[in-house]
Amino acid sequence: MFKIIFALFSALAMASPIQAGTLKGEVKYTGKIPDPVVHQTGKFKKVCGPEIQGESLILENQKVKNVVVWLDGKMAKKLKNKPGTYSINQKNCAYSPHVLAMPKGSELQILTSDPINHNIHTYSFDNDPINIMFLPGQDYSQEMEEPEVVKVSCDLHGWMEAYIVVTPNSYFAVTGNDGAFEIKDVPPGKYTLRLWHEELGEEFRKIEIGKNVTQVNFNFTELATPESQ
Repeated sequence: MFKIIFALFSALAMASPIQAGTLKGEVKYTGKIPDPVVHQTGKFKKVCGPEIQGESLILENQKVKNVVVWLDGKMAKKLKNKPGTYSINQKNCAYSPHVLAMPKGSELQILTSDPINHNIHTYSFDNDPINIMFLPGQDYSQEMEEPEVVKVSCDLHGWMEAYIVVTPNSYFAVTGNDGAFEIKDVPPGKYTLRLWHEELGEEFRKIEIGKNVTQVNFNFTELATPESQ
């Protein structure tokens, strides 16, 4: 009897990972490429350098960096959420990373590595806003309770901008230089795949995840208008 139970348990343990699927894809932009944005630092050039490169649209062979994708919809409400601690740093007179994604309920940790004062000013509707002056070496933490896209800026240095994307669950990804994303261990079912990017705007795609790999690619041919972002 023991051997039968052990064999059954082993079979179930081996089968469990197979029940989950993997979502893969890439994001490309094949439209007209705007002129690079370069910010002059003016009186702060001794610390920041004379110029700061803009990060709103970073392309490499048409592949787009800093695109956030996540699972949403009715089926996604059943997905487990695993909050954690996620950090954004004020370093070299810029926010690093430029786009930070985290599941709701996570702790946002704000750091500063620069020898000058900075300011974190968030523009949010569903989470408590932040507007704090940071001295060198200072840090601050706050829980991000609700899903939304939060813009971050520095009132002292106008070129400093970043975005925090709070997702409804832990099934999200942010594209790197290769424009690729991957979300593992997804229970099979029908979902809404949501996409957000600072310049490309938002897109929703109905998808169905199976037990193997599901491939979903995006190809944008134009930038979003301010009204659609």
